[in-house]
Order: sequence, then C-alpha cells, then structure tokens
Amino acid sequence: MTCTVFYSTEMPNERAQVSGTLPRRPMRWSVEYLIKTPDGRTLVESTKTIQHATFEELRAIMDHTIGAIGDEAGNVATFVSWRATARGGVKPNRKARRRG
Repeated sequence: MTCTVFYSTEMPNERAQVSGTLPRRPMRWSVEYLIKTPDGRTLVESTKTIQHATFEELRAIMDHTIGAIGDEAGNVATFVSWRATARGGVKPNRKARRRG
C-alpha cells in the first residue's frame, strides 16, 4: 500500500490531492516541499516526519512547517507545494508461519 498526498497553493478549494489509500494507522511520511518567492528564489527540501502521523496530523505539521519557513523568507512566497508519501508496513512472512 502506497499513499501519496499532493498539495499546492494553486489547487482549487485548498484541498490536497490523494493518490492511493490513506493509511488506517499513523505512519512515517517522506515529505518534499517547494517554495518560490517573487525575487526568483526557490527553496526545495525533502525530509521524513520524526514520528508517526495520520493524514490530519500531517496537514497540521506541514502547515506549521511551511509557516515557519515563510516567516524566515518574509512571508512573500508566491507558490508553495508539498508532496508526502507513506508506504505500507511490513507484511508477515506467511510461509514461515505455516512451517513453524
């Protein structure tokens, strides 16, 4: 199971686009974000969330992160986008379970 969430300031209704199935349990997310300023500077960063988070918690984390970076850049971003990806957990080894 892989879930990808994409958000951009140019998306309608301020809604994130979700591909795949949202995880039922909190998971670690790989996050990439891009911020452009009017003077042509572009900040691209990628990171992983430190702790497991649900989709709703991920949105709050990214809002806070983008807000903090915006404060450093002077709150003049013309474009902000981020993409988060979570991959499914470890599947049990079914063959080992049958043998043992």
